[in-house]
Amino acid sequence: MFHISTALGDDVVALRLVGALDLDATAQLRAAVAECFARRPERVVLDLRGLRFCDCAGLHVLMEARATADRIGTELQVEGARTQVARLFALTGVDDLFADGVPRLPPRTV
Repeated sequence: MFHISTALGDDVVALRLVGALDLDATAQLRAAVAECFARRPERVVLDLRGLRFCDCAGLHVLMEARATADRIGTELQVEGARTQVARLFALTGVDDLFADGVPRLPPRTV
């Protein structure tokens, strides 16, 4: 199950992602992000505190959001990435793209 709630401010739009961001949820996130960017806010905040799972399809949409924000000059801020999401970011090498809200995880030993 995946849910997005939106909070609108004058220059900031915040999206709170809750649940599992997988292939089935990507269309919903893509639409919410597009609606945010259509408002041309100074900043979009993605609150990931409630996101318990993200797969590669979800990661792709987050990376699309980063690219769009960079292209249109909007700040994209990620907050509260939990361990599974932070590990996905680290393993795929994109943690620097979302550095503000991603805890640095120690290297994993096998």
